Amino acid sequence: MQTSDAGQRQMPLVSVIMPAYNSETYIKSAIRSVQAQTVDNWELLVLEDGSKDSTPEIVAKLAAEDERIRLLPNEKNMGPARTRNRGMDLCTGKYIAFLDSDDIWYPDKLEKQLALAEEYEADIMYCSYAIVDSQGKSRSADFIVPPQADLKYMLVKSVFSCSTAMLRRSSVGDSRFPVDFYHEDYAFWLSLLQKGLAARGTPEVLAAYRVSENSRASNKLASAVRRWHVYRKFLHYSVLRSAWYLSRYAFAGVLKYRKKQ
Repeated sequence: MQTSDAGQRQMPLVSVIMPAYNSETYIKSAIRSVQAQTVDNWELLVLEDGSKDSTPEIVAKLAAEDERIRLLPNEKNMGPARTRNRGMDLCTGKYIAFLDSDDIWYPDKLEKQLALAEEYEADIMYCSYAIVDSQGKSRSADFIVPPQADLKYMLVKSVFSCSTAMLRRSSVGDSRFPVDFYHEDYAFWLSLLQKGLAARGTPEVLAAYRVSENSRASNKLASAVRRWHVYRKFLHYSVLRSAWYLSRYAFAGVLKYRKKQ
């Protein structure tokens, strides 16, 4: 649904933070999906993390065509957590959204999440998403999220992620992605929920999450070990409590990535 010009002028600014490292294959599609949004009051901060391929040139060309896109090179390679944190320090929007450089949004993603924020006065907005392979073809059944999620729910089942979440900037304050955990995004969401931030989701599929052979999500054993570290070292849960949550997480993961029939 296309919003009217009057409606767009009333929309608050959304800062979109996109880390980019050796992303030449997919980053143009990711940026185009932001440009295709049905609301146009956004700024896209592409934080270039020392790529060895043509990523900077691709982004620079798109930025020259659209003043809402800003190419912000890191002085040195910082990794995703520090790069997203830098973006959060530099952004100016009322809301913050994240988009990984190999994922895409559907055109009404921002519009639907802004409506959700207004209706429920939520701090964290999230959405359902398609799971696709490196070619963009459906890899698993769509991941459909519940309308609400709290800390207890997220300990068992991750229902929002960097490419699907939108945050109310005033609620986040100075909270940032922890840099000592490989599952930095998961630890960040848990820290926000620990603070009591309210999360609301929409069952509509508004994004596509890419899982390639070399992606972090494709290595289930390594992912489980890193999840264990979050339970034990970030949340400081006991071995028994951590094992219980990990078993629930593993079962949910099997269902999430089951192959389509």
